[in-house]
Amino acid sequence: TAKDADGKAIDVRWKKVDDNKIKIFNKTDSTIRMKLTVTPKEPLDDKRWYKTAQCVARVLMTARSFSISYRDQYAMMLPGFMPVIGKAFGQRSGDALAPGLDFAFGMTGDTQDLQLRMTLEPVNNLKIDLNASRTQTTAKSIQYMYQGNPTTQSGSFTMTTLSLGSAFEGMGDAANGYHSATFEKFVRSLDGYRDRVEAQYVGQQYPAALGGGKFDPAKGAVDKYSGDVMIPAFLNAYTGMGSVGLNIFPTLASLLPNWTVRYSGLSQLPWFRDLFKSVNINHSYKSIYSVGAYQSYSTWLALNGDLGFVQDAATGSPIPSSMFNVSMVSINESFSPLLGLSVTTLNNLTAEIKYNQTRQLSLSMTSVQVNEAISKDWVLGFGYKINNFDLFGPRGRKKLKSKKQGDGQQQGSQNSQNNRGQAARGGVNRDLNLRLDLSFRKQAAITRDIATMTSSASSGNSAFKLSFSADYTLSRLVTMSFYYDMQTNTPLLSSSSYPTTTHDFGFNVKLSLTR
Repeated sequence: TAKDADGKAIDVRWKKVDDNKIKIFNKTDSTIRMKLTVTPKEPLDDKRWYKTAQCVARVLMTARSFSISYRDQYAMMLPGFMPVIGKAFGQRSGDALAPGLDFAFGMTGDTQDLQLRMTLEPVNNLKIDLNASRTQTTAKSIQYMYQGNPTTQSGSFTMTTLSLGSAFEGMGDAANGYHSATFEKFVRSLDGYRDRVEAQYVGQQYPAALGGGKFDPAKGAVDKYSGDVMIPAFLNAYTGMGSVGLNIFPTLASLLPNWTVRYSGLSQLPWFRDLFKSVNINHSYKSIYSVGAYQSYSTWLALNGDLGFVQDAATGSPIPSSMFNVSMVSINESFSPLLGLSVTTLNNLTAEIKYNQTRQLSLSMTSVQVNEAISKDWVLGFGYKINNFDLFGPRGRKKLKSKKQGDGQQQGSQNSQNNRGQAARGGVNRDLNLRLDLSFRKQAAITRDIATMTSSASSGNSAFKLSFSADYTLSRLVTMSFYYDMQTNTPLLSSSSYPTTTHDFGFNVKLSLTR
């Protein structure tokens, strides 16, 4: 602001030159005496609207990166294929184009792989990595030289999902028959899913090869323990794919993400900053639904879409079924870790504690069972590095005396310390690295019979492990190390095994002639 000698405000044009100078532009040729007042603006960080705008902008920029990858691959071999190739896109004209425009333009993919990734940062130092994937592989064999072009098909399928609803359910014990509420929910839902599958065939006609006529459950009904019934019920009970319907291979609408979370902001808080160089919190979750292998029925006859019939091997009766014979599906879930904390102190001591949990669920249509394998383990680790550790005592020490007192004596002492450090090192960092790891793991395998709704433990054990190691660099060519490992195993079933304890320890010297 500017005022003249009478105190009246003057409208002036000005420009900032640097932090200490401004330039005034005079509109007239005469000299003007004025009083200038420079007042700093209120910092934006102190304004409420700016703080609100920062919060809104942070939310809008939560998604820091996103990527999508889709791959479609196809490989084909046609031994003995002899029709005349046409001139237009390699097609033979006639009643139908051969081998087909879809073939000519590569629209016959049999391997489809979709990968989705996103990185979120809702607040500073908090990063969330999301990933979702769906992969399906199909192999077809068409015998075109026979009537009807008999076709067989096989493949595999994997897809990310969520199975958190039953992740922390206890596996039970022998006293309660290894009770599982989720398993009971799954078994009780089978009748409802069987009725839903069979309802698709009501009013449909049998293929002509099976005699025709309307579908009659008395000739052959939907099997309650078939993959068409048990797989959708299994997915509904153990995963969060609510839109799976009756699909054995869930669509993209059922795709759910897995994630990894990292937070490193605690080291910036006053109390943590005074004690630690870094403090990191980690969490990771992964759950994959997979169909390891499947193949089509050789006797399958299509009705419409995925519906069809297969002939019973014993009676020859038509049985409603999809075209795929799936013997086993599984859900592999892991928290690696469920919660992990790692810190580094100011004196270079590192410590880590984490809890991991894994679970594998396998549904077998052959044995009509659900096999559940669970592993839970605590891990605690410490590490410490001692720089320039003089293991065998000082060598080559010399006292340096100074004729001067005071500063001269202090300088001589400093030189003596430097010489000792150089003598101890000898041009090599003689560092001693210490490491101690403790872990406790409890694992068990439970077999759950679907027909009888009974469960029993098939294997399992509790294991404690202690590992200690010390590495020391003796010279440029020689390193030494000492290790000690102890592991104890206590079986879950005493009838099949017995407790064991194992000790391993050793000392070794490594000589390297290539340095």
